Amino acid sequence: MLLGCGIFLWTAFRQAARNDVRLEAGKPLVDEERDDKVLVWPDLVYTELICLVLASAVLVIWAVVLPAPLESPANPAGPPNPSKAPWYFLGLQEMLVYFDPWMAGVILPVMIITGLIAMPYFDTNPKGNGYYTFRERPFAISVWLFGFLILWVVLIVFGVFLRGPNWNFFGPFAYWDANMQVPLTNVMMSDYFWNPKDLLGFGWSYALPKNPFIREISGIVFTAAWVFILPPLLARTVMRKMCMQLGTFRFYVMAFHLVIMAMLPLKMALRWLLTLKYFIYLPEYNLNL
Repeated sequence: MLLGCGIFLWTAFRQAARNDVRLEAGKPLVDEERDDKVLVWPDLVYTELICLVLASAVLVIWAVVLPAPLESPANPAGPPNPSKAPWYFLGLQEMLVYFDPWMAGVILPVMIITGLIAMPYFDTNPKGNGYYTFRERPFAISVWLFGFLILWVVLIVFGVFLRGPNWNFFGPFAYWDANMQVPLTNVMMSDYFWNPKDLLGFGWSYALPKNPFIREISGIVFTAAWVFILPPLLARTVMRKMCMQLGTFRFYVMAFHLVIMAMLPLKMALRWLLTLKYFIYLPEYNLNL
């Protein structure tokens, strides 16, 4: 998968760079200068059939030669360590480090998938349709690459290569020590808000209020501002021109997807830098974010 992503990404950007240079110079696209045409039938179909047969033969030989015996039956008393999902689900498993299952397993994947599907429809720019280009549609392409590469492929790489025993984070060439103990200092946003003196070394120090909503007021305000105030702020500042081009409804639907998608790398950075566990921690109502 990684090799395929690299090859296709390099090919697409290479073609896009060539087309962008030609368009800037007033020349036709690369494909428009080619006179050779290849018929779908029989040329393309025969080529695909040959590739299918060769790829199937390679996979069959690989499956026969590669020593991959079945493991012992599952034993709930002694699960493997680390216990990993199939590679294509490791992105979801990595998300569970930063969010609860309802968010990591439902909300974020749905928003990422629907955002990637809808991004070409959000962007009303008619250019770049049917040919490779980046300069003519930088926003749509950048957002799509962010959602696919950063929010999916990178998380799969983390889960496959960098998560070891006890789901600890290891370097690419580090030894996977099953006995390594990593201290878990899970800190909530409410702890930073009410007691920054003990955590950061400055500010005030108050006991956490007993009322859960008052206790979590900082996380509630932050989340509400991130989801409901940030899109209008973008519409009035850096994305004002885009808001006028797309229209209010289309822009806010797009912006809502963007802020939800951006919440994942934000939470990852805060988790690594400040050991922040939750923005909102309401175990009384089984609601954590």
